[in-house]
Amino acid sequence: MSVVSDIHRLAARSVRFAAWDPLLTGARTAGLVRWGPTLSALVHASALRWPSRPAVIDDDGTLTYRQLDQQADRLAAGLRKLPDGAIGLLCRNHRGFPLAQLAIERSGRNAVMLNTSLPASQLAQIAQREELAVVIADDEFADRLNGVPVQVVSADDPGAHSRATLAAWPRRRSRVVMLTSGTTGPPKGARQAEQRPSIGDAGLLDALPIRMNDTTLVASPLFHAWGLAHCNIALATGSTLVLQRTFDPGATFRSIASNDVSLVAVVPVMLSRLLAAAHPLLDVAGLRAVVCSGNVLSGTLANRWIERFGPHLYNVYGSTETAIATVATPQDLVNAPGTVGSAPAGVTVVILDDQNNPVAPGTIGRVFTSNSMQFDGYTDGTSRTRVGSFMATGDLGYLDLFGRLFVDGRENDLIVTGGENVFPSQVEEVLEQHPLVRQAAVVGSPDDEFGQCIAAFVVAEPGLDLDELNDWCHDLLAPFQRPRDLTLLDELPMTTTGKVLRRSLLTISL
Repeated sequence: MSVVSDIHRLAARSVRFAAWDPLLTGARTAGLVRWGPTLSALVHASALRWPSRPAVIDDDGTLTYRQLDQQADRLAAGLRKLPDGAIGLLCRNHRGFPLAQLAIERSGRNAVMLNTSLPASQLAQIAQREELAVVIADDEFADRLNGVPVQVVSADDPGAHSRATLAAWPRRRSRVVMLTSGTTGPPKGARQAEQRPSIGDAGLLDALPIRMNDTTLVASPLFHAWGLAHCNIALATGSTLVLQRTFDPGATFRSIASNDVSLVAVVPVMLSRLLAAAHPLLDVAGLRAVVCSGNVLSGTLANRWIERFGPHLYNVYGSTETAIATVATPQDLVNAPGTVGSAPAGVTVVILDDQNNPVAPGTIGRVFTSNSMQFDGYTDGTSRTRVGSFMATGDLGYLDLFGRLFVDGRENDLIVTGGENVFPSQVEEVLEQHPLVRQAAVVGSPDDEFGQCIAAFVVAEPGLDLDELNDWCHDLLAPFQRPRDLTLLDELPMTTTGKVLRRSLLTISL
C-alpha cells in the first residue's frame, strides 16, 4: 500500500472522528469535507490518533502533535482578529514555521513565504505588492520590518498571541504564495493553484521512499518550495519533523544520529558541505534516503556522496512554478551520471524546439512539463511560457532513450563564443572533477572578438595551482569550451537554496 493511500485513509478517519471529538464542530467537519486532506486536517487527525507523538523536534526541544494542533488553533483564532489581508511568514527552520503555516491556513488567510535573507527595502516592496497586513517573524528580523506598514507577530512565541478557541475552520481555502529565488532579478510572487493539494504531489510521494511515521530532517529553508514540501509531507504522514534554525554540517550529522533520522532533505551546496565535514568513522546507516533538489546536482558530487555513504541519494528536479518534473533514483545517478531522472506518475516531460515541435531523444531543446501542481501565475499578472498544457521550465536539456532527463542549463545562461554554444554545466562538471575543486561556476563575459568568452570561478581546497587547472581543462575540454579567465574565490555568491548568482559573478569578470 502506498503512502498516498495511507494519507487518504488518515483524512477519512479524521472525518469519522467528528462523531466524538468535541473540537470538531459541525462547521469544522464541513470545512474538512469541503477542502479535502489539507495539512490542517491531517495534522488534526494525527493529534487525535497519536497525541503524544513528536511532531517537531528543534533547537528548543519537542512539540507533540496535540501541542502543535492546539497551539495552531489558538494562533489562528488570534490572527482572525487582526486586520484583513495576506499574512507573510519570515522564519528560519524551527517550530514557529509549521505552527504559523497551520494557523494561517486555519484562519482562511493567504500566506506569503518570505526569504529570510531579503533586506528591509525588498521586504517593504514585497509587503506592498502582496498586500500584506500581518507578518509572523522571528524576533531577529524585527529591525528589518521597522517602517513596513504591517502588524508583526513574533514567531518565537506565537502561542502567546492568543488564548482564544478556534470555533470553526474557514469558509475559504487558504492559498500560498512562494517567492522565486531571484537569480535573474527581484523575487516574484508565485501563486499556487487554488486546488493544489497542500500536502504535495502524489507522484513525488510514491517516487521517493517516504513512509508514514518517518523521522525527517529538513535542512533546506522552509520558505522555499523544496523545504516546504518536505515539511508538509512529514506532518501529513504523521512523521516527526526535525529542524535546525541554521544549517551546520556537524550539527546535522549529530542530529541524524541522536534522532534516528530516516530521511534528509537538502540542496546540493549542503550536500557538498556535509561531505567536507564527514568524519571517517561517521555512521549514518539508519538513513533510508537523502533527497536533494533546489539546484543542479552534478554527477561528480552525486558519485562522491554515493561512494562515501551508499546508494540512498535521490535527486529531484522542478521549480516553484512547475512543481516536480523528474526524480532520479540512486540507480539513475550511478548508471547515468548527471541525469535528473525521469517523470514520476502524473507528470509528463517533453523537449521542444524554438517552433514548439518535439525533438528526438538526445537532441537539446527547451524543457517543458505538465502536471496537476503547476502554479497559477505570478502575482504581477505574468506567467511562464505555455504550450497547451505544458509549461516551460526555463531550462535547456534533452531526454535519453530511457526517458531520463539531462539539464544543460538555463536558456538565458547559454554562452555563445565565436559561434559555438557552450553550456556552463559542461565546463563546471569538468572543473569539479579535479580533486582539489569543491565548487565551480561559469559565466559568459563580453568579448569584442568572440562575442563572449568563458570566465570560470572556483572554490578549492588549499594547494590548487591555477596553471595546473588550466592544463586540466586543456586535456578535457574542446578549445572553445576552455575558460579564458580562472578566478579563485572563498565562496560562490548563492541564494539560500544554493543557486549561483551568475549576475554577481559577471560583475567580477568585467
